Amino acid sequence: MLRTRHLPILHRWTLILALSVLGYASAVPEASAAQPIEWRSFETALAVADATDRWILVDIYAPWCGWCYKMKRETYPSVFEDRERPFVLTRLNRDDRDTMHRYRGRRLSSRQLAKELGAHGVPAVAILDASGTLVFNVSGFIRPELLHNILTYIRTEAYRTASFEAFQASQSRRPEPHRTVSPDDD
Repeated sequence: MLRTRHLPILHRWTLILALSVLGYASAVPEASAAQPIEWRSFETALAVADATDRWILVDIYAPWCGWCYKMKRETYPSVFEDRERPFVLTRLNRDDRDTMHRYRGRRLSSRQLAKELGAHGVPAVAILDASGTLVFNVSGFIRPELLHNILTYIRTEAYRTASFEAFQASQSRRPEPHRTVSPDDD
């Protein structure tokens, strides 16, 4: 049984130990931590994309949509981890009728803007060029591999000359690069 006169000493040692552990943990950087995804407001995304000549990826979601949360939690982090980000990311709540946005000289609610960007359901993704022109949209859950292919399609500007389906078909027919085997490779 502890005596009351020893409690202040135990508290001091507990405090010292806790501060030491916290100090060590904050001093050691996490090597495997990926940079968090930076979601910007729609207007900020337009301004940043215009100033930096980047595309805009618009994640169109609804608060009740489980697939939307799955994309935010799994698809986007796996696609955007540890990469140079040629896309400015923004999110629109498709059910929001109160928040207003300026787009193409018009004031639109998030719901109206989602419709303007071609969202026929949620989740949906719209991609705009640096000037804010819609270049691609798709509705429905997107796996990381498919989103990666979509972003490659946009980044390489293949959308200017081919449909996405034709682009995907040409990518799957591409032969694997040859690997030269030398005698030292055994």
